[in-house]
Amino acid sequence: MLHLETEGDVRVATTALGVATALFGLWPVLAPRSFARVFGLPTQAEPTTGLSIRSVGIRDLVMGAGLVSAAVHGGRIAPWLLARLLIDSLDGAAVGLTLVSRQGRSRQLALLGLLAAGAAAIDGALWWAARVIVDPAPLDEF
Repeated sequence: MLHLETEGDVRVATTALGVATALFGLWPVLAPRSFARVFGLPTQAEPTTGLSIRSVGIRDLVMGAGLVSAAVHGGRIAPWLLARLLIDSLDGAAVGLTLVSRQGRSRQLALLGLLAAGAAAIDGALWWAARVIVDPAPLDEF
């Protein structure tokens, strides 16, 4: 369970999330076929398949670096956490729509959806804590 009582707690948790996000992003960048195979995605040798998978990995690398940088250097972390929350939520929704179209037959893809949903829950908790503890600016600034 997360105990987020101080700004330092939120920044440490955000740094950990950023590192985890960047490390997770490395996998599809460096080994897109392995990533695809584990989560039940197509693994054809077509260049656009690898491009799509690597692109998601690059997105996660950049988001992870942004989270770490903002947390470590005393920057505003709430906007980064909100972006991460939206990304993970929409990733989960996209996986859900795909599962519905496949009649839920891919356990591997369902795992990817559960990872996205879990990440979104963590993102949301950290975003809320950042809004209350670290960046208590009005919500209309976003």
